[in-house]
Amino acid sequence: MKIFSIIFLLLALSSCTTYPHDDGREEYLKKLDHYSAGDKQFSGLYDNFEFRGTLLTPTISRIIHNRMAQIYEWDNQQKQEHLQKEEEELQKHTRVWMSFFTPSSKDDNLDKKTSIWKTYLEVNGSRYEGTAVRSKQILSEAQALFPYHTRWATIYHLQFPLSSDQVEGQSAKLIITGPLGRREVVFPGR
Repeated sequence: MKIFSIIFLLLALSSCTTYPHDDGREEYLKKLDHYSAGDKQFSGLYDNFEFRGTLLTPTISRIIHNRMAQIYEWDNQQKQEHLQKEEEELQKHTRVWMSFFTPSSKDDNLDKKTSIWKTYLEVNGSRYEGTAVRSKQILSEAQALFPYHTRWATIYHLQFPLSSDQVEGQSAKLIITGPLGRREVVFPGR
């Protein structure tokens, strides 16, 4: 009986989960979760589509940027170059990093001109139509930065024609609509 207890203990200890770059991970995930939202649309028992996204305000972009700098061990110059590039992009658009899944690959077409989907961002009573760009980010990097992303989902960057500074501190409503359904989520302002 003692041998079984020792074997069980060894198996239990060896199955403990650890993550690469564990330093600061819990705090990062807490902040990321605060700026993320998602929903699912069902037709009976079947999943029509589901998504989860993160509103990339200047605040959350810096948090993600710092996490990338930690993962890739960027020196100060690399960190500054990447941050400057991100800040320039944020001045042009408000973006949402989105993990999107629909069981039919033909319906996974947010980035196509013939897309069956429309995306909108509502901020301060104004509505902005979005454009989607399919990301080329690899799965392991995406899951390190956005753990809610799965291998079955597609990564999109939704872009809306307003500066992210206009969204910072404001609650924003993301609407995804098409023939398979309509869902909306609210990203909190702070």
